[in-house]
Amino acid sequence: MAKLTNISGFPEWLPEQKLLENALIEKIKEVYESHGFVPIETPSVELMSTLASQGVVDKELYTLHRAGSEQDKEAELGLHFDLTVPFARYVAQHLNDLVFPFKRYQLQRVWRGERPQKGRFREFYQFDVDIVAREHLPVSCDAEVLTILDKAYTAINISPHLLKVNNRKLLHGIYAGYGLSEEARKKAITAIDKLDKISEEGVLGELSQIEGVSQETGQSILNACNLICPATEAISRLEALGIEGELFAAGIGEMKEILSLLPVTTLERMELNLSLARGLHYYTGIIVEVHMPEYPEYGSVGGGGRYEGLVSQFMKKEIPGVGVSIGLTRLMDLILSNNLLQDTAPPAAQVLVAVLNEEQRVTCNAHAETLRQAGVSTEVFFKSPKLGKQIDFAAKKNIPYVLFVDGESGALEIKDLLSGEQENVSDLESWAELLS
Repeated sequence: MAKLTNISGFPEWLPEQKLLENALIEKIKEVYESHGFVPIETPSVELMSTLASQGVVDKELYTLHRAGSEQDKEAELGLHFDLTVPFARYVAQHLNDLVFPFKRYQLQRVWRGERPQKGRFREFYQFDVDIVAREHLPVSCDAEVLTILDKAYTAINISPHLLKVNNRKLLHGIYAGYGLSEEARKKAITAIDKLDKISEEGVLGELSQIEGVSQETGQSILNACNLICPATEAISRLEALGIEGELFAAGIGEMKEILSLLPVTTLERMELNLSLARGLHYYTGIIVEVHMPEYPEYGSVGGGGRYEGLVSQFMKKEIPGVGVSIGLTRLMDLILSNNLLQDTAPPAAQVLVAVLNEEQRVTCNAHAETLRQAGVSTEVFFKSPKLGKQIDFAAKKNIPYVLFVDGESGALEIKDLLSGEQENVSDLESWAELLS
């Protein structure tokens, strides 16, 4: 007999948990579609040359080998680690078939070979939304994506959320102001991105290893990147830093325009955080992360930003984009671990049709179909035990109503399991309309 064991980092949900996940998906999807975004799907695998081109550590990639193939042969295919790089490849390959600006959403599993821990998995769902355009993408699109991200987490309504924003131009502008080369700036971004993980002392140690960064310069960079303030104060606080240079000024200009286009409610849930860097190097402008302050151990539960050259690596055209990703599986882990939203999970069905005996099953099936045609999800009990057992079954599955069919007259009676009340129903279709 095969031994049963859990595979670390690969979650699987029970039916009621999956129903809850589906409900979250529908809420997010409704927000995306309300802004005119359309769905796409890409293969789970991509060429390794595609996946390994954006600063991804090789050990995090899962490669694909056919069973029985030469295992020492270098893999050509790998499972995608995010949805943004495959999306960039998709846009390049379907350029002539798409209408620009192209606004897409995408829900798929991704795979990363990192150490599993709270909120981190090796296989997980991401739910992305992106806008790309030919040659020029105005920052009004950045503002729209930030607004959508805020709306999505508001619709999910798990816990108060916070949007942390920054701009890569601001970061590069700070480093350029201290004389760092472009390569040194990339390394500095990577170091600053670890501030929450290795403390200020650890970051200073990494900065001091970068060419052209003295201890004094490293401390000045760290001091500037420690700026955290409400989004409504962002521009004045940035200007007060006194950092000169075209790049930093461009970052301030972008931030000012984006913030001016955001709804007041979104601004209220947003802060400027100059330590925010986002690890992937393809970001070029606005960057954002979503955090749940009441659950800091989960870190970022979503994020993204602006990218200019991601699509251009596949073709000689300028296709800038901006997008964000919601970490759906991490959200589910947060919900399940803290018993959130359990009462809001939709039932497997709205009505259970009880079966008194097998002679009336055909009639029960007909009534069930009437309810289904009226838009009410309905289950017929698979056997005909005592009614108490059938009612217990409905209660365990959170099915709110049980329909009884009288064995002699055929009269219908419905029991509301929440209130305990029962009522006679003469017109099943009319009752179904009231329910829906």
